[in-house]
Amino acid sequence: MSEPFLVLLPQLLQLIENADEPLTLSELSARSGYSAWHLHRQFRFYCGMPLQSYQRLLKLQRAATALAYRQTPVTELALDAGYQHAESFSRAFARWLGQAPAQFRQQPDWQYWAQQTAQLNQIARNDTTTINGATLWTETRSSTLLLQWLHQGQPASIGDSIRSFIEFRRSNKLHPSRFATFNLLYDDPQDCAPDDYRFGLALQLSAPQPELLQQPELSLVTVPAGLYACYEHIGPDAQLEPVIRALYTELLPARGWLPADVPLLLERVQFFPDVPAHQAHSRIWLALQTD
Repeated sequence: MSEPFLVLLPQLLQLIENADEPLTLSELSARSGYSAWHLHRQFRFYCGMPLQSYQRLLKLQRAATALAYRQTPVTELALDAGYQHAESFSRAFARWLGQAPAQFRQQPDWQYWAQQTAQLNQIARNDTTTINGATLWTETRSSTLLLQWLHQGQPASIGDSIRSFIEFRRSNKLHPSRFATFNLLYDDPQDCAPDDYRFGLALQLSAPQPELLQQPELSLVTVPAGLYACYEHIGPDAQLEPVIRALYTELLPARGWLPADVPLLLERVQFFPDVPAHQAHSRIWLALQTD
């Protein structure tokens, strides 16, 4: 595989995802400088599927995420995914995820979802470009008061906690435009037993509101003030794990910075599926030791 294609691939993936309509092989060839045959061959070799299949599954993945976490009508999702009729969209969706859109919206099969999206997520992880140390800086933060919904248990079932947290926010009119969204990463899923895994879903409050503690999963959490390293990440969530590992193992040690015993804080600025995955925007906050 040629090095120029590896350089081209991130731009190619973003071009595909940001396009309103699926791009033909001829269109992609014209924009890439590769012949259609060579582009098809290189993409399939590197990504494990044809370009046309990748474009189709990418649209279905965004539609499925919206079905799980948003209230967008199926007819609108079908059009956004490139289908003129909801019936053809439903057939394609069911072939891929084993559930009709209405069934998936009601009760997603997360295990099957993980299997079917694994290849797409691997393509996104392989697309991670070299982390730019120039975009890593330090900032002194004041303490942050969060209302947290704690997910504890199998990482594969976190989708149910996300759905519950979104519904809680919706019913209490806690919109992300007014209450910033954060995640707290307590555990590395590779280093803890699945049943012990903890992941915080949170929103920022300006003052305690104990009346919001309506369910046992909810609690008030204060992230301590102090010096934090911050890294701006724009791209798919599948890239976050390798980016975070690189921060801990490469960028922080290279600067002589030591992480403090505080959970990693992930500030969600722009969400997928509200924006394409390559436009999703997160800030990674890592508390640092100062003594």
